[in-house]
Amino acid sequence: MSTNGATNATGQDSLTRLTARRLRQIASNNVPTHLKEKAALAVLDYLGAVASGFQAPWAPQVVQYARKRKGVPESYAWGLGEDTSAETAAFVNSVLAHSAIRDDMHLKSNSHIGSMVISAALALAQREGWTGEQLLKGIIGAYDAASFLGVAVQQSPGYNRHIRPSGICGAFGSAAAAIAATNVSEEVAVNALAFAANMASGFNEWAWIGGTEIYVEMGTASQSGIAAFDLANAGMQCSETILEGRAGLFAAFNASQGESLFRKGLAGEIGKGLMDIRFKPVPGCNYAQTPLATALRCTKNHDLSAGIKRVVVDCTIGAKNYPGCDNPGPFSTIQETKMSIQFGVCGALLNGNVSEQLFKKYHDATITKMAAECVVEAAKEYDQSFSEGRQPARVEVTLADGTTVKEELPDVPWVDSNGVVSRFLEDTKPMLSSEDSRKKMDLAEGINWFRGSQTPSSLPKGSSEAWLLIAA
Repeated sequence: MSTNGATNATGQDSLTRLTARRLRQIASNNVPTHLKEKAALAVLDYLGAVASGFQAPWAPQVVQYARKRKGVPESYAWGLGEDTSAETAAFVNSVLAHSAIRDDMHLKSNSHIGSMVISAALALAQREGWTGEQLLKGIIGAYDAASFLGVAVQQSPGYNRHIRPSGICGAFGSAAAAIAATNVSEEVAVNALAFAANMASGFNEWAWIGGTEIYVEMGTASQSGIAAFDLANAGMQCSETILEGRAGLFAAFNASQGESLFRKGLAGEIGKGLMDIRFKPVPGCNYAQTPLATALRCTKNHDLSAGIKRVVVDCTIGAKNYPGCDNPGPFSTIQETKMSIQFGVCGALLNGNVSEQLFKKYHDATITKMAAECVVEAAKEYDQSFSEGRQPARVEVTLADGTTVKEELPDVPWVDSNGVVSRFLEDTKPMLSSEDSRKKMDLAEGINWFRGSQTPSSLPKGSSEAWLLIAA
């Protein structure tokens, strides 16, 4: 039992206190090589995602918002060309990072952790002058904490599925980044985490209507984690049993096994949250990844020139039931097309590729007509694979001449480390023109540091966008 602070109904230390101790443990120890390497990939993928976010039609509106909320110049926000407040920078960068919906994926929490916590960590690192080692520890601690909370809710039977998964754990992870990087006192850490848990927010209506709140929810989580940390540092106190308490987060979200699942996460290996993230091959919903990849196999392995008469997609129960995934249309926004298995599969079959341009074709009569008739079913034989973290899918196409072709994949063909680097370089090309040698040099220096070829005690501040974002 804790000698100070609250205990829960069973007399055990609160979950926020136990999390605070784990984060302070991360702050006090050296960073293992395998975690440094995975953090490098996470940051590179994040930066590529931010860059690709500028293709979104709402990107100029996000930048306009930032201009009105610059505040004290502390941290760099993409698109502004200057520093803004740390909270605004975290908000803007997180929104942009999620705008292509191709940012990293933590499966069991069903959350895109990196967009939120890396945005917060970089903003705080620049504001507070963190060393490179502090930044790495912050990222590791953030992924751990966010994954504990996300898994505790998402894997608990009966939880409220109308709540946005990333919105539940994002602020908690973002506050954790500050704690793991700075090793503040246990009491400050507990209060920061408790305030961050209170800031869980966001609903899933966007998946049906196509609102841009899907992206704003990420930015809100990122900036809220910073606010929670600052509130605690200012001396504000919060109910530390906010997670497992009688009227706490788990009770509110109907996560009946939340506490036991969270404790299981706490007992695990340091850095597991980071090591468990995956990198998506397609800029769309996690649950649409395998169906779309399977549809592409159909186009590569079979001749579909006779014309497509009928399409049936077999997927996991998770894919079938997630908001917006089993959606035959009609469509009016990119958000809807990126969620819809029907649209993505039919678009892939008709175009032979999956790209940002494809998801903009929500008025394409050929795709939308086929999508309206496409059948999506949950295959019972996939239940075991889904429970073990795999997402199989099968696509069956009946052609106009009566021929049937079929392809199946056992899981998402996740992007490997080489793929992450290649995609990052491709995504950032528009910002790294051949004339801008200084920006290229800054970027290369940052990448080399993350890969371990340089180990300075602190990362120097550069003047370019790329270096500011990598080195903070």
